[in-house]
Amino acid sequence: MPATPPTTVDHQRLIVQLQGGDAGALSSLYDAFASVTYRVCLRMLVSPEDAEEVLQDTFLRLDAQAGRYDPARGTVQTFVLTLAHHLCLERLRARRARPQAQDGALNDPAFDLPAPAATHDPLDQVLIDAALSALPASDRQLLEDMFFGGYTHAELTARTGLPLGTVKSRLRRALLKLRERMQP
Repeated sequence: MPATPPTTVDHQRLIVQLQGGDAGALSSLYDAFASVTYRVCLRMLVSPEDAEEVLQDTFLRLDAQAGRYDPARGTVQTFVLTLAHHLCLERLRARRARPQAQDGALNDPAFDLPAPAATHDPLDQVLIDAALSALPASDRQLLEDMFFGGYTHAELTARTGLPLGTVKSRLRRALLKLRERMQP
């Protein structure tokens, strides 16, 4: 009989163990979330070398900041991906560059790899895809530029020519629509 994939409760238990200094818990969390974390980092940074470094830094930061995890604010996966996202933004801002899509970079098979069974629920992906496709294309692009491109509101204003208030309003509206559509 195949092993059952870890659940959110299992991941929360691992965080508690990590808070207690259990190095095995960090290893288990790495096994559970490294693949999806790497893909997010690669999407944001484009460079595989940078993505690998941020992946490693993410789990070092997770080890140091496990005590900040609050289950009321999201899942362990969300916490890990938020750490990675912030580290990617730091890297982007530090090098004063934005990710430039290289020929075929977005067609890279790494972006098409499914997450390990332990962290990927096909129903979740269908819900995410449906929620994103329900957004107007311009709002979806603003979200992608903000999240994956690391652009600030002011930079999005300069890129799109939209007023700052409009950019902020569209982003907020898009996030609220996503939240609404993602609710069970």
